[in-house]
Amino acid sequence: MNLKDTISTLSNVQIDDVFVAQLDKMYGVSLPNEVKKIVSISAETVFYDDFSLLRGLSHAEILSASSDMSVDFIGKHLLPLFDVGDNDYIVFATAEKTWYRFNIVDEVEFDKAENLSVYL
Repeated sequence: MNLKDTISTLSNVQIDDVFVAQLDKMYGVSLPNEVKKIVSISAETVFYDDFSLLRGLSHAEILSASSDMSVDFIGKHLLPLFDVGDNDYIVFATAEKTWYRFNIVDEVEFDKAENLSVYL
């Protein structure tokens, strides 16, 4: 799968209402449509051909990220969506409605961006 093509065709993605409702409830927010569509691309892990390390997290990985990675993503208002290697993730900051790269070892946010396309 190619990420750039996937992102450019998000308008065609059917929102997974059940999964999105789980995330909305967990994070106490209503996610923007772009994020709803990104998490609805696939329930399974997605590997992208145009990036050697980038992979989209599965629904199970997103739901269990806080416990699996020992990071309070929910408390930090960060929704992890992509693993970019070296313990770094692309996350959506639900409170700020912006994007970050986030290192789970140092728990540091960096490379703030207004939209996901900056990382592509």
